[in-house]
Amino acid sequence: MAVILLYFSFPYFLTLYMIMYIKRIFVSSFCWLLLLSVTYSQLPIHAPIYADPVYCGSCDPEIIYNSKLKLWMIFYTARRPAKGMAATVGNPIGVCISDNLTDWSFVGYCRFDGEGGKPDSEQTRWAPGIIIEGDTAHMFVTFKDNATPPWGTGGNIVHYVAPVDNMLNGWRKAEVSIGEDDCLDACIVKLDTGRFRMYYVGGLNNSEVKGRKTIRYAESNDLYSWKTKGEVLGDVNDKAVHNIRYQEAVYVFVYDGKFYMLTDPHRGLSTYTSEDGITWVYHGQIMKTGSSSRILDYTQARHPSVIIYNRIPYIFYHVEPFRPDGIKGDRLEKHQRYSFLQMAELECDEKGIRRKSDDR
Repeated sequence: MAVILLYFSFPYFLTLYMIMYIKRIFVSSFCWLLLLSVTYSQLPIHAPIYADPVYCGSCDPEIIYNSKLKLWMIFYTARRPAKGMAATVGNPIGVCISDNLTDWSFVGYCRFDGEGGKPDSEQTRWAPGIIIEGDTAHMFVTFKDNATPPWGTGGNIVHYVAPVDNMLNGWRKAEVSIGEDDCLDACIVKLDTGRFRMYYVGGLNNSEVKGRKTIRYAESNDLYSWKTKGEVLGDVNDKAVHNIRYQEAVYVFVYDGKFYMLTDPHRGLSTYTSEDGITWVYHGQIMKTGSSSRILDYTQARHPSVIIYNRIPYIFYHVEPFRPDGIKGDRLEKHQRYSFLQMAELECDEKGIRRKSDDR
């Protein structure tokens, strides 16, 4: 009986094998052609590119290139969604790496002054801003010496340094760079003059802000001693221009000689341009909810970082795809707190900043 079944079914299996073989040749050829087209035009971009392997709470990405290790590195706030109300405190700084900007691997959590390196912490660190000068890496991170839900208490911007070949475990505290109470989200830019400028979300203990957090800046000759200069000028802090009550996650980059700024007002990303990096012009908002059809990329983009690679600007940001619109962060369910890192290509010109395509 088995022999008879095998005899009559053999043509079926042969036909199935031929179909599978032809399909494999076709798919292989198609993928090879696709690979060739990508290689000679633009980077292949996955969606999403990364998720923290412990809590799936990767946020606030800061991407830098480590020329000594020949690796791209993303440093990110490692939130803890499974902790519910405590998801946004007790956060370490996570690190993932890539040699091609496409495939990313988790390497661990940063140690500071020899402590940490685990997914849970008694202190809170958010939104690292990083710059490499010579053989030294400098991190300016939002630091709170507690893990009090939901957002911690107090806090300032603290400067750490590490050798470029040990940016996971080698961080040592240099000093408190910005001591304004509850300031956050530092971004560091090196100017053509050789000086450094820090953009950040100001704290509340200064007379200029009048009870409202604003985008401010400070300058330094050496990355160690900083002089606060006050609020940036122009449209950024002018609610009458853009009707934005609050914005955070300020990120500034230079492209083709012009300064560009992105901020996160919690409804997409606000865009600005400037000739000098001090006085800014508003160009509207991009990457709002519903602007992308990519996997887990439907909701609004949050807390960006940008690189220029082969003269093309790429944005890195996090999304919270299961978070309903209109729900405050301290009221989210655990599953609504999951976050992922995404990447997209940008276009930048006198009209501002735009995402080039929704489908990549």
